[in-house]
Amino acid sequence: MPFSIQAKILRLLQEKSVERLGGRDTIPVDVRIIAATNRDLETALTEGRFREDLYYRLKVVTVWLPPLRDRKSDISLLSEYFLSNYAAQNSVENPGITERAIEKLTNYAWPGNVRELANTIQKTLIFNRGAPISTEDIAAALEGERQASEAQLLNPEDLLRKNIRHELRQDPQGALFETLVDQYASIIISEALVETDGNRSKAAKLLGLSRPTLHSKIDKYQLKLRTAVEES
Repeated sequence: MPFSIQAKILRLLQEKSVERLGGRDTIPVDVRIIAATNRDLETALTEGRFREDLYYRLKVVTVWLPPLRDRKSDISLLSEYFLSNYAAQNSVENPGITERAIEKLTNYAWPGNVRELANTIQKTLIFNRGAPISTEDIAAALEGERQASEAQLLNPEDLLRKNIRHELRQDPQGALFETLVDQYASIIISEALVETDGNRSKAAKLLGLSRPTLHSKIDKYQLKLRTAVEES
């Protein structure tokens, strides 16, 4: 959560009011905040990545939920729940799941926790043909998850190089230099504008560009700003 958003959440909690984007009226709100994270917020506090005042505003009652790999007895119940739920959502008959498939699910480490389990069950149901979910179905779904996890382990430079190689192989004879430069430049400028809440002056300063240069690039790449902020 960027610091700009942290400040807005803190203001919501302290003043119990919000303002619409572009509006001037203060709107009172009465809400209860339930916050969840898989990050070590105490470490983030010491590293200056999370506001201490917001942390203690949120940390009133804490519920610690162990990762799925540490509560394997829940896997069978959760699997059957997700299978029943997704079958109902897609208006298909629940095919059931074999005991061996449950064993395979139970023996998996689940680095993505409950969300990964739900995603795996959903995938198996999509490709199911009416027979009970088998170990082969689970293995096929988990193989896709493994490949996705490996991609996430790549650092930003590796991901960038991988994307560039892909583009070069798609059009090995083309003049891709300017196209690739424009593609990544537009992403950089777009993210700078998001980080500064759409303030072009701040974005230009952040990127080390003059305001006219930034404006011309916004027009060139036809960027649509998510927010409209009056510039000083």
